[in-house]
Amino acid sequence: MKNTKPLTVYFNGACSLCGPEVAVYQRMVQEHAIEQVAFQDISSGRLPKGYSRETLLSSIHAHEGEAMLQGVEAFIALWLRLPKFKYLAYLINWPILRSGIGLIYNHIIAPWLYKRYLRQTCDI
Repeated sequence: MKNTKPLTVYFNGACSLCGPEVAVYQRMVQEHAIEQVAFQDISSGRLPKGYSRETLLSSIHAHEGEAMLQGVEAFIALWLRLPKFKYLAYLINWPILRSGIGLIYNHIIAPWLYKRYLRQTCDI
């Protein structure tokens, strides 16, 4: 299945874990000349209309067509376009796995990463 819709991935480039992970994806996009995939660091960059920086920093987001995807859905949309991650995306996209992994990401991983990022940026 070839994705023809443009995808813009919004990520927290200031996060010490998220930034390097997305850098891997960016290199893959460049190496494989994958068109219609863009990355926007929202830790300091421009925001899409209607979204706050706090909302976008709290987890990965991706704009595909008319939809704004969040969390696991955003990863799946990106991974489907990356040769080395395509099969992982198909596996995770099974409804039962997507739901379970979505709960883990949305309620454990993303909040932990966001709190970690806030601690790093505060002078405590």
